[in-house]
Order: sequence, then C-alpha cells, then structure tokens
Amino acid sequence: MDKLRKASGSFNGFTIIELVIVVLIVGILSALAFSRFFDGQQLNGIILRDQFISAIRSAQKNSLGRAGVVTTITPNGGATEVTITTIDGGGTIQSIVLSMESVSLSGDINDTDSCSATTGANAITNSNPLTLSFNELGDLGVSGVTGSTGTPASALRICINDIVNESVCVSPSGFAYGGDCDV
Repeated sequence: MDKLRKASGSFNGFTIIELVIVVLIVGILSALAFSRFFDGQQLNGIILRDQFISAIRSAQKNSLGRAGVVTTITPNGGATEVTITTIDGGGTIQSIVLSMESVSLSGDINDTDSCSATTGANAITNSNPLTLSFNELGDLGVSGVTGSTGTPASALRICINDIVNESVCVSPSGFAYGGDCDV
C-alpha cells in the first residue's frame, strides 16, 4: 500500500500550515460571534452583581457570633467606582473598591417589585449610601438607603442598571442571591 501512495504521489491528511490557517479563521469567527452575544454594559452589571453577592455573604459570615456588623455600599462622586466597607465595633473588617463603569444603582428594603417597575427608585449615591446591618445570628437588621432605613420584612434589593437579572436580593435571614426576589 505504501508503494501505491508513493507511486501515485498523493498523501492523505493536512499540512501544518492548513491546520494553523483553519484554527486562526475559526478563532477570529468565534471572537466576532461571541462579542455579539454580550453587551459590555450588561457584562459589567453581571460582574458587579456577583461581587456584591460575594461581599454581602462575607459580611454575613463575619457577623456570626458578633453583634453590629455593618456593610455600606457607597458609589464615589464620579460614579465610576463603588466602595463596599464592612465594619464592626472593632473597626474595618473589609473594604473593597469596585469599578462600576456604565452601571447605575438603586434599591431599598421591602421594595421587592421588579427593578424595571421601580426604575430609579431610591438611587444609591455617595450622599445616600446603602447600609446593611447583620446581627450575631447573621440576620439582616435595620438596613436601607440613608433616610429610609428600617427592619426588612420581606427583603432588601439592589438594582443594577434597573435589570432584574442583574439585581441582588438579600433575604431577612441575611442570604444574598442574584435575580428577582423570591418573596
């Protein structure tokens, strides 16, 4: 059989150059197609949502066995960054600065309607930060946007870009999760 191939001069298979060109073309096409699926602003909102959930869960964990753990979410004046600070009676436990480019924040306690129904309600700003307090059992205590704080009966919601899928919900038991509030 090898004598037949050598005699006819044809070989089956691809050259390395052909394989590299095909991989390069597939890579370029997939990069173009992938960029069509995600809007940069939506991706920023999803990333920020996940970071909020992580910081709130960390604050709840830190509150177990301690009294008076408070997390404050404060956008800076230029609205390009947001600072999440967790403190207790002994001082700062954790402080995180996150980028919030092309992102708007709103929300409050007991406001569990979809974000689109309460567009812009209770904007979270530098002068009106959102405060979450946790007791020693990890339950959510007196919380809310400055000026409208109280004990949450149903939940606390943080709306990111007024989009439900990008929102964060914190149950009265202190558990933070993404999406619509299931109360």
